[in-house]
Amino acid sequence: METAAQLPPVNIAVIDDETMNLELIGFIIGQMGHEPTLIQDSTMALEQLKQQVPNLILLDVQMPKMNGFELCGIIKGNKLLKEIPIIFITGMDRTENKIKGLELGGVDYVTKPFNPMELKARIKTHIDLSLARKKVEDQAQRLLEDLTLKNRIFSIIGHDLRSPLGAAKLKLDFILGGLIDPKSNDFLDDTVYELSSTMDEALNLLQNLLGWGKSESGQLEVIPERLDLHDLTQQTYRLLKLPLTHKNIVFLDQTPEPTHAFADLNTIRTVLRNLVSNAIKFTPSGGTISINAKRRGEKVIMEVVDTGQGIAKEDLKKILNPNEHFSKLGTEQEPGTGLGLILCQSFVKKNGGTLKIKSEVGQGSTFYFDLPMAPPNGALD
Repeated sequence: METAAQLPPVNIAVIDDETMNLELIGFIIGQMGHEPTLIQDSTMALEQLKQQVPNLILLDVQMPKMNGFELCGIIKGNKLLKEIPIIFITGMDRTENKIKGLELGGVDYVTKPFNPMELKARIKTHIDLSLARKKVEDQAQRLLEDLTLKNRIFSIIGHDLRSPLGAAKLKLDFILGGLIDPKSNDFLDDTVYELSSTMDEALNLLQNLLGWGKSESGQLEVIPERLDLHDLTQQTYRLLKLPLTHKNIVFLDQTPEPTHAFADLNTIRTVLRNLVSNAIKFTPSGGTISINAKRRGEKVIMEVVDTGQGIAKEDLKKILNPNEHFSKLGTEQEPGTGLGLILCQSFVKKNGGTLKIKSEVGQGSTFYFDLPMAPPNGALD
């Protein structure tokens, strides 16, 4: 349940050509704990409302330059303002005038001279309705986002995760059925390596799915700490040494010692693993991958540089677009989902940085991101 301190600030616009009415209604709104926006010129009202969109509008009907009915029609025709509830303030007590106001989109009316208690009650009613409606719309949007997330996860599980697991199962069936001889000379180098690579692919995808699901659903906890980036680079190398060796790729750790950032260990470890895995995938045999770290002001810039096949200009925008499922096969037909780089972008952002790409077809790619520089030792104690 929301407390009063948690409720969003409420702004109420009052449009009336009479100074006394404006000041009185503004005072009443202030007594209720809300913020009044007082507008005396009806011809300037639309621009002022667009500059500060209110939760509720109190609109006088009889004004000299533009009457309230005309202004109401203009407001309701504006995309930004059309959903704001309008209460008419009128000295005209005739039923047809009240009906006209309601037909134009007004939600209520108050007759002059108004009773302050009645005005407060009507304001409270429509503010409560407006906030309740906004809450329901926000919940509906979150449910839609959750459903979209669930559908995408199921799609990836159903296709991308099933593929490596199916390939591993088929290979094992061949071994059990005698179609692959465990005693053959190439069994260890070919069959076992393929099984290991396939299971690594499935595990990496599963880890990315779990991380992405947590990130998108707001359940990911980011805990910044002092990170040794040289040590993290070495961890990444040890984790991916097998595929690097298999493709005969030279790995260069050019992270100076000591280089420290202030960021979350688990998310940045995942970012480096995914960026280097991606570089391995698109770097041909005999190529080079290097990790660099540079200080720039109060930031550390981490770079993963490869001598791979590079990325076409038209594909650069697609790669980091979370709404587009973009992936390509690697230099040795390694499959992918495109999820790893989307996850990297999300994790870097949660650590206060931005992931960027520089690439040229045939020359290679550089994926780089910034992290806050760690304070000196002892500064966090």
